[in-house]
Amino acid sequence: STDIHNKISALALGAFYFVVLFCLLQNQQVLGESICFSSNNMGKGKIFIDGVEGGTDSMGNTYYSRDEMWKNELDRADPTSEKGWYGKGIKYWEDVPASVDGVLGGFGHVTDVDLEESELFYQTLLREGHLKLTEPGRAADCGAGIGRISKGFLCNHFKAVDLVEPVAHFLQTAEKELSGFNDGNYIQIGLQDWVPQQGLYDVIWIQWVIGHLTDEDFVAFMMRCKRGLKEDGVIVLKENACTEGFIVDKEDSSVTRSAVYLEGLCKAAGLSVVAQEYQKNFPEGLFKVVMLAIR
Repeated sequence: STDIHNKISALALGAFYFVVLFCLLQNQQVLGESICFSSNNMGKGKIFIDGVEGGTDSMGNTYYSRDEMWKNELDRADPTSEKGWYGKGIKYWEDVPASVDGVLGGFGHVTDVDLEESELFYQTLLREGHLKLTEPGRAADCGAGIGRISKGFLCNHFKAVDLVEPVAHFLQTAEKELSGFNDGNYIQIGLQDWVPQQGLYDVIWIQWVIGHLTDEDFVAFMMRCKRGLKEDGVIVLKENACTEGFIVDKEDSSVTRSAVYLEGLCKAAGLSVVAQEYQKNFPEGLFKVVMLAIR
C-alpha cells in the first residue's frame, strides 16, 4: 500500500507541475500577443531590455524609465489621431519639401557618404555570407521618403524594390524619380501597419525611420519583417543612436534610442544581430549612426 501511495503522490505531483508549466506558457503567449500585435494596448505591454534606463526629450524633460516616457506620449491622445504619436509625425513630414535636403532635415550634403557606407556594409554582408541572393532578387525600402536610398543604392542591386512610405507627396516624388528603372511597388502605409509578403525579400532596408515606431510596434514590425525574408535574406537597420537611454523629439514625434535599446528590441522580436558597423565620415555634432544586420 505504501508503494501505491507513493506512485499516486508522484503522479499527482507530476500533473501539478504540468499544469503550472502549461499556465506559464499560456501567459507568455498572451503577453506576447498584447505586446506585439494589439494596437489597442500600445504602451501598456512590458518589454524588458537590460541596460536601458531613462532619457530626455527636446523640451528638456527627464524620464526615469521607458515606461514613464511612453505613458506620457501615448496617454495624451489616440496615437493615430492628429494630436497622437503617429498623427503628429505624419503632420510634421507632410509640411517638409520633397527634396534630399528636406528628408534629411537640412543635412542633404551627407547623402553621398551615407550611400557609400551603406554600399560597403552591403558588400560586407555578401562577402561574409550573412546575405545570399536568390533570383529574382527583391528588396524593400522602409520609410523610403523620396526614394533617395532606392535610387542611389538599392536599385543598383535589385531590379524590384518596394518602397514603403506613409507620406503621399514623398512617395509620388519617389515614383517619378525611379520611373523606368524600378519594377517594384510604391506602398503608401506606415510601418506599424505594413505586412510584408512572406518569404519575398532578400533585403529589407530600414533607415532613419524606426524612431517613429513605439516599442511595441517596433517589435511587431520586426517580427513581420522576419517572416517577409527569403531563407538567406537579411534585415538591415540603419539608425541614429544616442550614447545611452533615449531622446524624444517632440517636434517630429520620434525617439532616438541607444544601440543597446535598438538591439534589445530586436532581441524581443526574436532576432539576432549578425553584423554591426558604424557610419564613418559624418560631420561632427551629429548622432552616431549604427548599421545592424539582423535576422
